Amino acid sequence: MAENKNIRNIRPEEPDRIGWDSSDPAQSLQELRNVVELEGQKAIDWYWKAKRWKRIPSQGIQFCALLLTAAAGLVPIIVQLVKNARVLAGFDSGPLASLFVGIAAALLGLDKAFGYSSGWTRYVLTASSMTKLLHEFRMDWVALSAAAAVPPTPEQQTVMIQRAKEFVSTIQGLIAQETKEWATEFQSNMAQMEKDLKTQLDSLKAQVEKGAKDKEAATSPGAIELTVANADKTDSFSFEVVLEGQSGKSTESVSNANVWTRINTLPGQYRITINAKSRGNITSTSTIVYVKPGDTAKPSVTLPMG
Repeated sequence: MAENKNIRNIRPEEPDRIGWDSSDPAQSLQELRNVVELEGQKAIDWYWKAKRWKRIPSQGIQFCALLLTAAAGLVPIIVQLVKNARVLAGFDSGPLASLFVGIAAALLGLDKAFGYSSGWTRYVLTASSMTKLLHEFRMDWVALSAAAAVPPTPEQQTVMIQRAKEFVSTIQGLIAQETKEWATEFQSNMAQMEKDLKTQLDSLKAQVEKGAKDKEAATSPGAIELTVANADKTDSFSFEVVLEGQSGKSTESVSNANVWTRINTLPGQYRITINAKSRGNITSTSTIVYVKPGDTAKPSVTLPMG
């Protein structure tokens, strides 16, 4: 049974409150009845009072969760209608709807974790059961008293004492059962929260690691292998390569080969211009190359020859 900071725990009556005077058994039975009824009524009052501290958060959370869930469904529709009226053109309602759903889920998780709704239900059921037991005890006691002699015989006294004992025992049994249910639910909720937290942490760790790998892969250098198909037709079998990209501009000369290579090239888009001489005249061509991370781009060009 959960303890609320504003409600003291149910405590049994002091042992010396229950006594027996052999010279006046009728009075002793009456005092026993008073103590037993007080014990039951105290437990009933505790549960009816304590349920308020479960009912208010439970109803508040359920109301807010319902409101947020409804808003998550209605907001995109309203935004779309407003967009059609060109009032909120370009506004994306998706994140807002997701936010509402997320808050609603968090509220329901809070309710489950602290057992507001389930505790409220347990308290009401326990208090109702105790009230029924108290009414039954009173009616049984009246019946036993009506059938008893004056003063009650030892056998009748034993029966009435046993009935009081059964009532107190049943009340304490209900308290113990409710406490057991609370403890089981609390432990289960804590275990589930730890499991969910571990799952979320593992997922977050995986996302971070994946992001780091993706970032590393995205920045992994590539290479360019350019082929000038008719380089051997140029004067002196040579040409000039001008590479322009994010890191600036560079120029290299190639002789006696029709392939130019560049390693450790950052991923991205580049412009390659090839300049050469053919029969004394300058000829050139250019191409756009995209270098992928860890890959080799292999463009091929042909110089225009007159």
